[in-house]
Amino acid sequence: MSFSVVDVTDWPLMAEEPVGADVKEWICPPRAAALADGREKWWLYKPAKSGIRKVRGGLELSFRRMDDVVERLVCELARLVGVPAADVELASRSGVEGMISRNVTPTGWEFQSADIVLAGFPGYESCAGDDRPRRRVGHNLDNIRGLLRDAGGPPGNCGNWSAFDVFVGFLTLDAWVANTDRHAFNWAVLDRDGERRLAASFDHGSSLASGQPDGDLEGRDPLSFAHGGMVTRFEAPPRTTLVEYALLAQTMATAQGKEWKERVGGVKMDQVREILDSTPRLSVLRSNFLFEVLQENQRRLTI
Repeated sequence: MSFSVVDVTDWPLMAEEPVGADVKEWICPPRAAALADGREKWWLYKPAKSGIRKVRGGLELSFRRMDDVVERLVCELARLVGVPAADVELASRSGVEGMISRNVTPTGWEFQSADIVLAGFPGYESCAGDDRPRRRVGHNLDNIRGLLRDAGGPPGNCGNWSAFDVFVGFLTLDAWVANTDRHAFNWAVLDRDGERRLAASFDHGSSLASGQPDGDLEGRDPLSFAHGGMVTRFEAPPRTTLVEYALLAQTMATAQGKEWKERVGGVKMDQVREILDSTPRLSVLRSNFLFEVLQENQRRLTI
């Protein structure tokens, strides 16, 4: 079994995505585009990114980041534990490798980034500007729980859950996959005539060592890497780990929100291995490294 790579060369461009520093395009399957029945059939195309690493002598070498592959992996891992997340497929557009992520806004709903809706909370510092400090003042569990009070889970999966309980699932997934980029533009609220729901999780490209070249993983201890996953996009004490933050969030949740720990713990590692083995563009070296990271983070979340 191998995950497919979708050729989206002939998918029409519907809109440019203005948020973020990298070029992204909203595209749509030709037949769906002709129907013009809402944006829920749109997919966000992201070409594979390049990174820069410094080597001896001050030289800088470009390398291919693995954000597209990681997005596909996290999509499958989220499905394993039931965390509502965007559908993701590996893709190619005019010969350029990348990925597509399905729009998480159903027809009839308005998408509101958390950065916008948190702006009304005293002391909240927006992350919309160029100056983005690592410690995001006001982006904390108390404010998020207040924001999501009386809101429901995403339409469909977990729709009968409270929004905050589902958000705890986002944080638990982040801790498992070492996602360090859950800033307030990387989650959102949906609104439909005053009905509020959490949007499904999206944008997981900064997970699972996506910014590390294969050569840097060779000889590196995956257990040390797992323990090095730190909270960088929330207002939290220095050196708070992603696992610690997820477990703290679970103490603030209802019984449903506490289920995420058991769900992650119930995943069989042979299921994880099958997902890794099914993923194109993934070297054996990286696959083995990520397997150890996921196994260690699973253990840390469930002890």
